[in-house]
Amino acid sequence: MVFRLTNFLKAKSMKHEYCDASETLRKAGLAKTAQRMAVLESIIRADRPLSANEILENVSREIRINRVTVYRILSSFRTNKIVREIGIDHGVSHYEMACVHNPVHPHFCCRCCGKIICLPPLTLSQAWDWLSQPSDFLVERIDVQLIGLCANCRDKEDGNRVASDQ
Repeated sequence: MVFRLTNFLKAKSMKHEYCDASETLRKAGLAKTAQRMAVLESIIRADRPLSANEILENVSREIRINRVTVYRILSSFRTNKIVREIGIDHGVSHYEMACVHNPVHPHFCCRCCGKIICLPPLTLSQAWDWLSQPSDFLVERIDVQLIGLCANCRDKEDGNRVASDQ
């Protein structure tokens, strides 16, 4: 069974408002360094969650920075709730802004190529219906991932299947 994400993706609008990097660092009590600003701007400008390697590639075009520094900055951003870390089955974490402009939302992760697609957030009433159920736990984080094949990988797999059948 193929589940089409087309309607969900059409419903998700692109981010039109962005966080101010300087103000975000100030509110978190972090010093405004060139490296922090570059990493944060890279995440703010992204239209999808980025891996640390992708952030390093983006940022190293602008300033001198190494991999260890990127990971340390991401760790401090995560600790200060500036970014959300998205853990993927492939073992590579991705990062996105954790702000009013980018509310918590589920992700579709392709099990073949690792592509991550942001899906629209749950409505407040949908989340409330789920959270209002009697339970013995305190929800601190909701992490929803749909894992399968993106359209490109699905087409390749279908093509390989047809070729092997002949």
